[in-house]
Order: sequence, then structure tokens, then C-alpha cells
Amino acid sequence: MKKLFVMAVAALMTTMSVNAQNEDLKHEIGVSYGAGLSTISDGIGNSVGCGLWENWGGYEWTNDKQFGTLAVEYFYHTNNPKLAVGAIATFAQYGEDVMKKDTKQITGERTRNYFSVMPSVKYYWVNKNHFGLYSKAAAGVMLLSEKSKDKEFNKEETSSSLYFMGQVSALGVEFGGKVRGFVEAGCGEQGIVLAGLKYKF
Repeated sequence: MKKLFVMAVAALMTTMSVNAQNEDLKHEIGVSYGAGLSTISDGIGNSVGCGLWENWGGYEWTNDKQFGTLAVEYFYHTNNPKLAVGAIATFAQYGEDVMKKDTKQITGERTRNYFSVMPSVKYYWVNKNHFGLYSKAAAGVMLLSEKSKDKEFNKEETSSSLYFMGQVSALGVEFGGKVRGFVEAGCGEQGIVLAGLKYKF
């Protein structure tokens, strides 16, 4: 009788485990951090443009300060097990100081904040209970908010503009259960290389 009871409990636990693994998880929320395209292009652009700036006014950019792209994403998994649709929201920041070339005196600073919202689609090449291999594409709008401060003449200037922005992750890998880690490689505002955590429910 005792042996039968143990076998019954073991069978029940096995059934519950299988059901948990095959649970139909339709939603996922993720957070990631990566090297975003905007901050990278800012850094490259300023390093290339320093010569022109120096020739024009004897100033140069220095002390780069970057905060890569922090992203929050949501996906809904459709009835097609290979397809998920959703949206991504990102934030990134880039700043630098303005320095006089002759005296090496810091006379100003500039900070750029990037906010973007992008509808997105994800296609799974492999979609298992504890492992996924996928590609992802997103496109939307980005708000660039810029603030410049001239300390020498005590002046401040702010501006904002809208741009088209996107993300293409050629390869993404996720692993785990309901809580999963993921890594992606691609190009766009979310990052050339990014990593994060997601919760599926």
C-alpha cells in the first residue's frame, strides 16, 4: 500500500511537471542593456568632427560620458509558436564637455537624451521549453532632447527633434524557464550587443 502511494505521488508530480513545462505562456516582459547606435554614432561623429571645431574656434570635445541603451520590451506570443509581436521602449544618454584648446579650460557641456518607442516582431527559429533561438526587427520614432550650457558666457540652450529609429537583431538566444536570460547581436537603437532578463507568463 505504501509503495502504491509513493508511485501515485510520483506519477502526479511527473504530470504536474510536464504540464508546467508545456504551459502556454503568451506574454513576456524584458529589460536589457546594450551599446546603442545613437551613443556610438555620437562618439564617432565627435571624434571625427573635433578637427573642424578646433580650426573654427579653438575648441574641442572632451570627457565623453555615455550611458548605453536601457530598454523595456513586451511581446505577445501568437498562436503560431514561431511568431511574437510587441513593442520596445528605450532610453540612452550621451554627454561631453567643451574645452578651450590653448588653455585646456572647460567652458561648456552638452547632454543628449534619446527616447524611442518601436513596434516590434520576433521570429523563433527554435522555441523550446527552456531555450529559444530567434531574430527580431523593430521600427519607430526617437525623440532627441539636447541641452547645451556655455559656462564662459553663462548661456543655456535646449532643443528637441524627432527621428526614425529601428533595431534589427540578427541573432538572439534565450535560456531558462519563466525567468530567462537573453543575449542578442544586431544593429540599432537597442544595441549592437545587448543582454537582459525577461519574464514569461
